[in-house]
Amino acid sequence: MSHNTTSAGIATSVAPEDGLKVPVAETNVFETQIDDDATEEIDEEYLNKPGYIRFYRGVLCQMLLFGAVSFVGPALADAMSNLGGNGLSDPNLANLAQALNYAGTALMTFFGGPLVNKLGVRWACLINAVCFPLTGSASYVIAKGGPGWYLVFAKIVTGLTNGFVYVSEGAAMLTYPRLHERGKYLSIWSGMRNSGSILGGIVALVTNYKTAGAGGVAWSTYIVFMTLESTGWIWALLLTPSEKVRRNDGTRVPISRKISWAEELRALFKHFSNKRLWLIAAPAFYSFFFLAPFGTYLTVHFSVRARALSSFLAPTTAVATTLMYGRFLDLSSLSQKKKAWIGMVIWLVPQIAALVWVNVKQWTLPKSTAFDYTITFSTDLKASTRTGGLFRACECVGQTVSFAIGSNRARLSALMALNAALMVPAVISLAGLISIIPAAPAAVDDMVDTEVVEQVDQKHV
Repeated sequence: MSHNTTSAGIATSVAPEDGLKVPVAETNVFETQIDDDATEEIDEEYLNKPGYIRFYRGVLCQMLLFGAVSFVGPALADAMSNLGGNGLSDPNLANLAQALNYAGTALMTFFGGPLVNKLGVRWACLINAVCFPLTGSASYVIAKGGPGWYLVFAKIVTGLTNGFVYVSEGAAMLTYPRLHERGKYLSIWSGMRNSGSILGGIVALVTNYKTAGAGGVAWSTYIVFMTLESTGWIWALLLTPSEKVRRNDGTRVPISRKISWAEELRALFKHFSNKRLWLIAAPAFYSFFFLAPFGTYLTVHFSVRARALSSFLAPTTAVATTLMYGRFLDLSSLSQKKKAWIGMVIWLVPQIAALVWVNVKQWTLPKSTAFDYTITFSTDLKASTRTGGLFRACECVGQTVSFAIGSNRARLSALMALNAALMVPAVISLAGLISIIPAAPAAVDDMVDTEVVEQVDQKHV
C-alpha cells in the first residue's frame, strides 16, 4: 500500500492490485483494513474523546435508541393490532383504517429513501415520533363511543409519517454495524421493538383479564398506550446524525456524497428497475399480510382476554427466536448465501404448519364464537435507504391489500386462503433472491453507474 498527497492537502492511499485511490485526511484519520479488503478511515479524534461520548456516538447506543423509538411507536401499534381489530368490538372500521394507514406508509416509503437521505435519520424519526400518540388516542376515542372519522384521520397521518422510521431504522440496521456484527445488533433492536409489544400485551392482559366474553378491550388500556407513545420524540431527538456515528474501532459509517433531488430520484429509479427489487417484492408483500386475517380471526373467534394473551405471547416468542436468529446470522463459518438458505427453511417449516392449522380451524369453527382460555447487497447508508424504502413500500402494499379485504369480516375465510396462497410466489422469489446474494456486500451503491462513481472519486481526490 503506497500513499501520496494532493495539492488539496489530502493523503490518498493506492491499493497496488487495482490502483483505486481512497481519500484519507492527513490529520487524525488513519487507515484500517476490514474483512472485505476495502480500506476505511479511522477517526482518531473520536477515539480520544471521553468514554461516554464514544458510547453515545457508537453503534450500540444508536441501536438502543432506534429500539426505544420502535418500542413506544410501531411496537405499541402492533400490540393493539395483536388484540384483533385494534382491540375494538367490530374489526371492520379498524381494518379499513389500518388499510389506509399502510397505503400512506407504502407511498411514503416508496419515496422515503431520497427524503430520509435529505432530512437525516434523526429528523425523519422525530417527524414520526410526534405523531405516535395519535394511534392510542384514536382507539381510545372509538372505545368511548366517539366518531369513527378520528380513527381514520389518525391512521392516515401516522401511516404517512411511519414511512420515515421504517426507512431510517432499516438503513441503520444494514449499514451501522460491521457485517459480522449485524445479526447481534439486529437482534438487540428487534428484541427492544418486540419488548414494546410485550409490554403492550401485558397492559392489555392486566386490564382485560376478567373479560371472558367477546367485545372490545377496556378503554383504560389505551390511556397507558398513549402515555408511552408520548415519549417517542425524546428518543428520536437523542439519535446521533449518521455522519457522526462511529464503530468501536473509530471507523465511519459508509455514506456516499450528498447529491441533488434529481440525482436522488434517478438513483431511486435505478433501484426500482433492478431485478433485486422485484425478487424482494413478493416476500415483502407477503411478510406482514397475515396481520389482517389473523387479527380478524382473533376478533371473530376469541374472547377479549384470550386476544390480550395473544398480544403478549406473540412478541414474547419473537424476542426469543430473534435473539437466536441473530446469533445464527453472525456465524463466520457459513457464507451469506448458505445462511440465507438455512434461514429460509427455518422460517418456512413452522409457517406452513401454522397456516394449515389455522385454515383448518377457520373452516370448522362457527361464524362467531368467543373462545376463552381457561438480505443485504450494500453497506452504503444512502443505498440501503433507497433499497430499504422500496422494500418497506412493497411490504406496506401487502398490508394495505390485506386490511382492505379484512375490512369486511365476512371475507375472513377467503382472506385466510389468500394468505396461504401468497406463500408460493413469496418462496419462489425468495429462492431467486438468495441465489444472487454476493459473498460480501459492496461498500458503495452498486446500482449507480460506474462512471458516476469514478467522477465522485475524482472530486474527492
